Amino acid sequence: MVEDGGEYTCTAENRAGKTSHSARLNVYGMPYIRLIPKVTAVAGETLQLKCPVAGYPIEEIHWERGGRELPDDLRQKVLPDGTLQINPVEKKADSGVYTCWARNKQGHSARRSGEVAVIVPPKVSPFYAEETLHVGDRASLTCSVTKGDLPLTISWHKDGRVVEPAQMVSVTQVDQYTSILLIESLTPDHNGNYSCVVRNLAAEVSHTQHLVVNVPPIIEPFSFQDGLSEGMRTRTVCGVSSGDPPLVVSWLKDGQPLTPALGVNVSALDPYSSLLSISSLDSRHSGDFTCVASNPAAEVRYTAKLQVKVPPRWLVEPVDVSVERNHHVSLHCQAQGVPTPTVIWKKATGSKSGDYEEVRDQMHTKLLGNGTLLLQHVKEDREGFYLCQADNGIGTGIGKVIQLRVNSSPYFSAPSRLVTVKKGDTATLHCDVNGDKPISVIWLRSGKTELNPSTNYRVHVKQDVTPDGVAAQLQIANADATDSGAYFCQASNMYGRDQQLVQLLVQEPPLSPQHLEAAMVSSRTINLKWQHKSGDSNEVFKFIVEYREIDRPWQHIELTESPLQYATLVEDLKPATRYIFRVIAEGPAGKSKPSAELVVRTEPQRPAGPPLNLSVRPVSSTELLVTWAPPIPDLRHGDIQGFNVGYRSVNMGAYNYTSITGDGEDGGGELLLGGLAKYVTYNIVVQAFNEVGPGPLTEPFTAQTMEDVPSAPPEDVRCAALTSQSLQVSWQPPPTEHCNGLLQGYKLTYEPVIDDSWRGSDDIETRKTTALTTVITGLRKFTNYSIQVLAFTKVGDGVYTAVAYCQTEEDVPGSPADVKVVVSSPQSLLISWLPPLEPNGVITKYFLYKRSMDGRKEVDHAKQTVSSQQTNYEAKGLQSHMEYQFWVTANTRIGEGQSSRVVSQVASGRIPARIISFGGRIVRPWRSSVALACSAVGIPRREWFRGEHIIKEGVDHKQQLLETGELLISNVQLTDSGNYTCQVDNGQGSDKLTYNLLVQVPPDAPLLYVSSATSSSVLLHWKAGSNGGAPISGFTLSYRKEHGDLAEVSLSRHSTSFELKGLLCGTSYHLYLTAHNKIGSSPASHPLQARTQGHPPGVPSANTFIFPNTTAVILRLHIWPDNGCPLLYFILQYRKASDSQWTLVSNALKPQRRTSITGLTSSTQYIVKVEAHNIAGFATEEFAFTTLPKEGDAPPPDLMKRGSDTPPFYADLKIIVPVIIIIILLLVAGATAVVCFKNHQEEDAKEQLDNQQNAEAQRERYYATIHKVALQAGEKIPETSEDISPYATFQLSEPSTLPQNTMLHSFMYHEHAITEGCASPPPATSSVQRNSPYYNIQKFQSSKGHGRRRASRKTDVDSDESDSDPDQLTSSRTESSNQLDMKHKHNFIYHGAQSSTSSDISPMSEQKSLPRRSRSRLTTGGYHKVDHPQDIYYRHCQWPKQLLQNEHRRNLRQIHRIDLN
Repeated sequence: MVEDGGEYTCTAENRAGKTSHSARLNVYGMPYIRLIPKVTAVAGETLQLKCPVAGYPIEEIHWERGGRELPDDLRQKVLPDGTLQINPVEKKADSGVYTCWARNKQGHSARRSGEVAVIVPPKVSPFYAEETLHVGDRASLTCSVTKGDLPLTISWHKDGRVVEPAQMVSVTQVDQYTSILLIESLTPDHNGNYSCVVRNLAAEVSHTQHLVVNVPPIIEPFSFQDGLSEGMRTRTVCGVSSGDPPLVVSWLKDGQPLTPALGVNVSALDPYSSLLSISSLDSRHSGDFTCVASNPAAEVRYTAKLQVKVPPRWLVEPVDVSVERNHHVSLHCQAQGVPTPTVIWKKATGSKSGDYEEVRDQMHTKLLGNGTLLLQHVKEDREGFYLCQADNGIGTGIGKVIQLRVNSSPYFSAPSRLVTVKKGDTATLHCDVNGDKPISVIWLRSGKTELNPSTNYRVHVKQDVTPDGVAAQLQIANADATDSGAYFCQASNMYGRDQQLVQLLVQEPPLSPQHLEAAMVSSRTINLKWQHKSGDSNEVFKFIVEYREIDRPWQHIELTESPLQYATLVEDLKPATRYIFRVIAEGPAGKSKPSAELVVRTEPQRPAGPPLNLSVRPVSSTELLVTWAPPIPDLRHGDIQGFNVGYRSVNMGAYNYTSITGDGEDGGGELLLGGLAKYVTYNIVVQAFNEVGPGPLTEPFTAQTMEDVPSAPPEDVRCAALTSQSLQVSWQPPPTEHCNGLLQGYKLTYEPVIDDSWRGSDDIETRKTTALTTVITGLRKFTNYSIQVLAFTKVGDGVYTAVAYCQTEEDVPGSPADVKVVVSSPQSLLISWLPPLEPNGVITKYFLYKRSMDGRKEVDHAKQTVSSQQTNYEAKGLQSHMEYQFWVTANTRIGEGQSSRVVSQVASGRIPARIISFGGRIVRPWRSSVALACSAVGIPRREWFRGEHIIKEGVDHKQQLLETGELLISNVQLTDSGNYTCQVDNGQGSDKLTYNLLVQVPPDAPLLYVSSATSSSVLLHWKAGSNGGAPISGFTLSYRKEHGDLAEVSLSRHSTSFELKGLLCGTSYHLYLTAHNKIGSSPASHPLQARTQGHPPGVPSANTFIFPNTTAVILRLHIWPDNGCPLLYFILQYRKASDSQWTLVSNALKPQRRTSITGLTSSTQYIVKVEAHNIAGFATEEFAFTTLPKEGDAPPPDLMKRGSDTPPFYADLKIIVPVIIIIILLLVAGATAVVCFKNHQEEDAKEQLDNQQNAEAQRERYYATIHKVALQAGEKIPETSEDISPYATFQLSEPSTLPQNTMLHSFMYHEHAITEGCASPPPATSSVQRNSPYYNIQKFQSSKGHGRRRASRKTDVDSDESDSDPDQLTSSRTESSNQLDMKHKHNFIYHGAQSSTSSDISPMSEQKSLPRRSRSRLTTGGYHKVDHPQDIYYRHCQWPKQLLQNEHRRNLRQIHRIDLN
């Protein structure tokens, strides 16, 4: 091609260089110019532009620019080969677009343009360096680019190498055109050529400058030799190792130029060295010699020290010295030499010159800098020989010994003294005199009268010579007060005189302190103060404070401060402790008698010790029983008033405290913590408190509440169909805080959602698993299932999840339920069928199979698809007299199902009447409409029958006969249920079909029973009535308490019993049950009234309840009988017997073991009123008592008399009136029994007739058991009340069949709810009085009220405190209290683990637990013990025979039992 023509270049290149060769390829053709690339030219250089032309031959090539043909000036020319050449290139003139065009001879041409850009190379402005640069100077070079196109690159080079930024060298790019090279401190290494290199796209240029650094001189170190002394020679050389010339070297001594008189020679060895020499050394030559070297760069110096050694010689020579005692003296000693001598002083250790020890600078001894020794206040010990030595290490040194003499006048080595003696003793006065001997001593009285035996016969003087002087002594026999005074010992010698005072004091024992009292009392300190008649410190110099606790040894405090104080603070006492104090005065003559004793009690303080023996154990899943003992007595610091019990879990920040009163002495303290989280670990602490405040906490005790059933259902229940007969169900565990224990697994409950077409069992099924997912197999195909999951612990089952629904997958359907074939015309057959009974999915279509038979031979066959909405098909175009066989299959999206049975028919011209509809069971809800089809062939006559009766048009407005043959029944009712028959006939044949219509209605009311009751629950059983034709979907239990709101509980359709829990103790409830199906709800069952167990509190006996002390009374609250309902709180008041105003202690006192009332007056009668409340009501009782006298004294006679004046029982109306009423009631009862006995014969016959008529109703309505156990073969329910023996026993079912939480078991028979029966309220407690003269305890008339309160805990009686409580055996017990009794480690024994209770429908009194040492005594009749542990205890009513027969008619006989398992 023409385009391939042109110039081709081959280029070869290696590391040594590059070469190329060009050749042109000519291709004949029209001119063609290839694309001209953009060309960049450098200003000032030569530019050559080739025209890339192809085609051959080319006649001419021209260039144009801006419409003008080139060249147009002298710088441009076009070469013969068409190349445009421009030299030199200019930026403004030559930049632009150039066009090349070529033409051949025929005149054909081609044109192509290309752009030329001109760039300017950089230009560097010259820069210079200073000529005189020295080491250490700063130098900089600035490189500026005056012109050149951007981008520019500026770099620095030293001696041809790039300058790298290093220490002391930096390069700064100021802007795009300027760069600065900076050297912070020049060194010889910086000498060299520095170049600035600038480059851009056009060229690279540079400028170079030489940098010269001047180097200062460096002197080599030199020194003088050691050990030079006078007369020796020495020399040294100063050499300059480096530095630029010219160099000048000179010498200095001690900073001054050398002088000729110094005798030092200096000579130059060469231009770089100088020699200094000294021919004869002396002391003048010692000093600093400095060599100075200088050049134009700098001046440097080096100094060496020359030392000429000279031995020491005296300047001041020491001499002997004398000094008077207590004066100062200077010992002079000075020497000179080189080096300077060191002067030291030494003192001879003996009396003569010999061994010496160095004298050091100390008090009164000063070593001055010039060698002088200064001695101040010279004493005799300074006397002796002293040596002064001077030495400088040259020679042996010099020294001289001198003597120091000390002259001493008399003086006293001991200070003045006071001599104290008791009256009548011998007083001895001493006086020790020092000084130069001989010394003369005399004694003076008051400084005037000289004492000696000649002037006073009681005086004796003695004087002994000592090494240091004289020891004098003065004795005065039988000293008395007149001898007291000042005595002087006067001494003298040849150097002077001195005297010393000796004071004599003759003393008598002081008086005892008076008016001792406590100025201030605290818990740990007592401030005592007292008075003393003598204010003279000479008489009393010490007070001794003695104190002790009661029956403890004395402790003492000595007070010797001056001036003597008449008060002190006794510290480190025990709080709340009685102390005895006394004070003793002590003087020089001895101790006084003790003061009168003072008894003081310290103030109380917060307890310093925690309670002891803290123990916590779980009682239930929400309760912990905390027990402890009070702190040790020494750490109570007062009377313990109560305890704070704190608890917290891991999630709680601070402790939650509960306060209880009492000192915890009687068996320790305890508290039942309720309302706790289930299966949660708690930290328990206890602290005691007194009137001051709380003490320290115990160490936390960790305990965990018991497990319980989970309180929340599993979460995130999901269900997915795996196959047509299996479902996969998954879930997540309940929230951790609601597990309430260790999960043992899960229970999955599932059942099909039944409808009217249901076939088969609808029983609920349950599976257990420990996994979080499970697969249910064996299910019905394409069936909706309701699924619920619960978690369970070892305690029991938790809460079910909400119902989840899940459907199994589709599958192939079953076979159609039925199929018919009839002749509809001579050439057609009509086939009809019923859908499959088990569609197993959504029917999508039907396959109708047909085959024709000629005898036994199959002629042909076919398959027809029929819509799922169609259940009949007419096969047309058939041959007469040919047998045809048909069968049908149903299809779902899964596939084709099983085939129906095969039906056959011969097509013929005879068409008998046949029904193609199908009869069977039809289920419809009431008040709806139903159409009964009766489609037929053969145009027959139709008749409808209900049973045997024909249905006629217009007779019943709800029934209509339609033209299609259907029977339409509107607003169907239960009475419309029955068989409906359609009969057809056309003369050639007849047919009929029958429908069974079932009308669904709401269910009948269930039959509800109350089986048993506890203090907080009622156990119910029921029997469902008719389900109304539709499956029961559930039950609703409605209940309310008296005057309360109605509450409802929804129950499963499978339930036949339910325990209604969480009820109030001793409360009546109204209950009824309703059943439900899809049609509606049943009427309510017959309303029942049930009452939970329990009564208002009873009243304890006074002798076990109240215990008075001197100033307090203890109330044992834990023995207060609760009568079946736990006590909630107490209201506590008291007053003096002589007052009418009550004092309120607490109006909400929590149940606890004991409480106390303090601050009472001793030997005083009081009345305390206690009001106990439980949920069933309250009881009030007043108790009278007398506090004990102080210190155990006997009470006043009037008090004893007043306490023993108890009126006889027959004078108390509170006792005699009830007795009279009881006697009257007994007489009436006896008369009634006689009348009933006479009428017994005629009433028996009537009673037997009534019982036979009502036997069935009684069995269904009035009998129930707590746990309905399936009857075995041959068993039957007792027909009437007479069938049950009043002394029967019953065997329980196996324990494994009973619910875990079942507490009570009873079997009862009743007809009407009653409130009175065999059971009666607990009998009134008889008054108890202690015969001791220290007690006067009476129990006043109790009053009971009825109120509603919140339930709480009731503690039990300790066995050692209730040996003879006659009314304790009749108190009713509740489930909660009995459980608590069982868990406490008290000395009680029970007949079983659970109590026997019943509702008030069947009242009963229960035997209360007996103490161990009296448990064999039974005070009520009717109890019969059975040895086998599973046998039953029961109690029957103690009624006369006639009354029992009357009660049979009222259906009130009660039979109760207690489960021993």
